[in-house]
Amino acid sequence: MLLALIETGNALVAPMRAPSDKDWFSAAAKVRAGFRAGDLIVAAPAWADPLMRLQLGDLVPLSVAGRMDSARFGRVWEISQRGARASDTDGAHVASTSRHGALSVKLWERAPAAVSFDFLTEWQKASLSVATAGGEQPCWAADNRFQCGDGTSLGPELLEIDTAPRNGLAVEPHERVTTILEYPSATLGWELAVAAGLHNVWQRKSGDGIVRLRVLVDGRELGTVAAGSMTGWTVRRFATPELAGHEARVRFEITVDKSHGRHFGFAAEARNP
Repeated sequence: MLLALIETGNALVAPMRAPSDKDWFSAAAKVRAGFRAGDLIVAAPAWADPLMRLQLGDLVPLSVAGRMDSARFGRVWEISQRGARASDTDGAHVASTSRHGALSVKLWERAPAAVSFDFLTEWQKASLSVATAGGEQPCWAADNRFQCGDGTSLGPELLEIDTAPRNGLAVEPHERVTTILEYPSATLGWELAVAAGLHNVWQRKSGDGIVRLRVLVDGRELGTVAAGSMTGWTVRRFATPELAGHEARVRFEITVDKSHGRHFGFAAEARNP
């Protein structure tokens, strides 16, 4: 009985706590007034992102909406409700705050990461090959992506990973095949950030295989990033201070144990703090 009363109370009160159109118009006007080129705009909780983009979508291009993470953004505008905070503001401090009905607008600031090499945008500087027990076969570039003789292809796509847009290099890996993407020369920084996940909510539900992305620099393994049906968009940061400012060969090896429903996407950046 008590639980029923609580549920009924929540159902009656929740709509009263929801932001109104007036709140969103006011919050959006505040952001527009202070927005600078290169700023990031986010909503908290994350499920409010479509509402934020309804008001400010022209300031959130696909290149920003599909970002790997927020490390390269020094200023982050956060429109939040009910005390929520976006993970994109981690490591930042509040520079200003204002209230707009049920919404609050905060400007967060921090030192942005400097990207010395973006492996996604520079994908054409790499080579792709596929390796099996019978040997390694090179692939070729065609139609804005790499194509391989066994049907494997890899190229840049806008993906849906963990119900959010992500720009990444996409591939459907095959069992008993290692897909190898190698950059002969990349300028490294103090860290190598690598993110990966599985595209398409329906494909994620239809399979249970694990895709593994192995990261090597000049033949030395830094680590792996695993992507499964429940892992979402996973970002790992490998420390490379001894290589900062130097050119190195960077190799990504992709394998899968069960290939059904595994549409894999990843991105990587070499960065300095």
